[in-house]
Amino acid sequence: MTQREFLEKVIAEVENEEMIDFAKETLDKLDARNEARKVATAAKAAEKEAERAPIREAIYAVMTDEPKTATTLIQEAGVEIKPQAIPHLVKGLILEGKVEKAEVKVTGKGKQVGYVRVPEA
Repeated sequence: MTQREFLEKVIAEVENEEMIDFAKETLDKLDARNEARKVATAAKAAEKEAERAPIREAIYAVMTDEPKTATTLIQEAGVEIKPQAIPHLVKGLILEGKVEKAEVKVTGKGKQVGYVRVPEA
């Protein structure tokens, strides 16, 4: 049973007016705290997105119709990120249909995931 469920049950079943008022006040505080958390989370997400946007654009700018690995994209774009961050940055472009995944043969490493720009229609 969560705190919210407990307080709602107190409001519904208890006849003591003082306890009901306390439960309502506590629920209001709980709602305010949750709303503040949502606002803070949204602001933090917007800030991170603002940081990532120029990097994503730089990565997209160096993509061609030839598959390139994450390491190659980073070197050509001249950005300072780890190769592990590329899939997260490119995911939105993949969902929009601007980029596709492709296998790339890398000497000494075998096959790796590469990214290809989809030609615009």
